[in-house]
Amino acid sequence: MRVLIKTLAWGMAVLVLIGVAAPAVIGWVLASRFDRTVDELAVPDYLEVVSRDFDRGWFQSQAQVVLKPIGPLCHTRPCPVLTLKSRIDQGPLAWGADQDRLTPVLAVVHTRVDPTELWPRYVFSPTPGPVTLVSRVGLDTRGRARLTLDGITFDVARQNPVAHLETATVRGELQSSVLGRSLHGLRLDWPSFSMVKQSGGHIGWRGLHVEADAGPAGMLTQRRLSADSFTLDNGQGQATRLSDLRLTTREQSGGRTAVSMHIDRLVLPDNTQGTLIVEANEQGLQPGAWATVAGRWQQLGGWSGGALNEPALYQRVLPGLFADGADVHVQRLELATGDGAIRIRGDMSVPPSLRPVETATDWLAQLDLDFRLSLPAAFLRRLVAQTAASASPAREVEARLAALNQRQLIAPSDNGKNYSVHLKLHDGRMTINGRRRPQWRSLIDQFQAAAPGL
Repeated sequence: MRVLIKTLAWGMAVLVLIGVAAPAVIGWVLASRFDRTVDELAVPDYLEVVSRDFDRGWFQSQAQVVLKPIGPLCHTRPCPVLTLKSRIDQGPLAWGADQDRLTPVLAVVHTRVDPTELWPRYVFSPTPGPVTLVSRVGLDTRGRARLTLDGITFDVARQNPVAHLETATVRGELQSSVLGRSLHGLRLDWPSFSMVKQSGGHIGWRGLHVEADAGPAGMLTQRRLSADSFTLDNGQGQATRLSDLRLTTREQSGGRTAVSMHIDRLVLPDNTQGTLIVEANEQGLQPGAWATVAGRWQQLGGWSGGALNEPALYQRVLPGLFADGADVHVQRLELATGDGAIRIRGDMSVPPSLRPVETATDWLAQLDLDFRLSLPAAFLRRLVAQTAASASPAREVEARLAALNQRQLIAPSDNGKNYSVHLKLHDGRMTINGRRRPQWRSLIDQFQAAAPGL
């Protein structure tokens, strides 16, 4: 009996040690790693850490991190901040966790983020709920984080109404190794989103799905994005629509990335439509800058607002899209339209030091380009006809095509069914279809001046 009582006493002592002492030890370990973990949230030129705080408790700790978007992610001055508030239930039994509280873990972290902080000058009615992130770190240090943003319909206003938004519930999951600081997988589902601006513009999608898998080095080297449909409408009769989008990127040896995209049906603002296929690989493109380029383009006025003539486009936006020495190889870009296939293939190289300049010609002069373009004759006729001003547009179109052909700016091919263009740009000197074009700078200037009306 004494042996049994002693065994029970030792067992109780071990349980007390596990249930009472272990959470304090885990809390101390988490506190010691907190600063290093927060430092990894910062992204140079895009996101910086403003402040951090860790309040360690025996069974439960509290943490707060304040982040500030900078550079291309900062859309207003002063730049807004985003506050991450976390409650850490320390294992191994995580007494305060809402679910599976008896499942052994190192910790369960509940994080809440208010996304409306990014737009401090706007009023939301009703106010969207927070983004919640529940992260469970197992005893094997593997973590699984689940993200949720509840669906809601709301209006956005400043001094006057700005937009009406509707979103379905967003769910995501991230798998990682905490101590090894490696990622194992990412999933995100956004069933639907719609934003209708007061001005009449509209952006929306359905069936958006993102996933990524890790390679041997613990980085997300294979990424896939798909969407059932996507609409971008400026409210002025110009809309781009696509259906059945599939985009895949895959890391290759030597730091290159292979890109594959298929859009089953793409409809452009001029009603040109067809299937789009892209096969390319690149080195040195900056994903963060590319993710913000559409918004920054609109801030500069967009196509019709003269964005091509804004010095800021060439001083800040375009240089940020490429690392020094970046290059892009397009094996295939094909849009199969009712008029025939539009095809592009070629290469682009960025110099080791890309200088910020003020004009399109000075920016292009720094690049090395070698591209081949094939256009269906019917498509090119329609394109030229959009700028025809005479009472006999058909006659003017044929006259313009003849002039372009005579100057060897286009070359007929496939018995006149298509026109081809071979453009090369090196050291600021351009050739088109084998003929030097010293006047290319003035042609670009003319195109910039006419762009808002096209």
